[in-house]
Amino acid sequence: MTSPFVMYGARDAAAQGLVHIEKQVEALEQAVEENPGLAFDLARTLVESVCRAILGERSIAFGDTDDLPKLFKTASTHLPFLPATATDAVETRRSLKQTLNGLHTAIQGICELRNQCGFASHGAGTPRPAMEPVQALLVAEAADTIVGFQIGSASCRERVLSSVVAGSLEKKTQDSITST
Repeated sequence: MTSPFVMYGARDAAAQGLVHIEKQVEALEQAVEENPGLAFDLARTLVESVCRAILGERSIAFGDTDDLPKLFKTASTHLPFLPATATDAVETRRSLKQTLNGLHTAIQGICELRNQCGFASHGAGTPRPAMEPVQALLVAEAADTIVGFQIGSASCRERVLSSVVAGSLEKKTQDSITST
């Protein structure tokens, strides 16, 4: 018997304030074994929910009809690639961009599998190919990795902004102390 699948990146996202995705995460974890076709639908929905939340929290414009690849690209361009201390790391930036392109390719695959094999997506005139838990696990783990990356990057950005604001306030405080 296999152990139940747990989405660590997505659960972290829910714990960091994206509570509206908690039911999606639970349903996806369960669907991997019980309804692999539904896992494709839920993986896409989960990643899209996180992209929309990140964009909305940052007041970044996006369209109601934007598809998941476009939402991911928009969200990714507004998240930090590198730590603030590595701004001169040109080769590292190139390598990370290449890896991010791989995540974009994974998203494209998730969307296509959802359209071709999803349990609840688009009506079908003929039976859809039946997928097994191993394929559902691949898609669920890819979605979890993507969500974990996005939330980790968004959290990193928030920590950087907080430290910049705190540093600025500290400097103003020190300046006012030294001027008195």
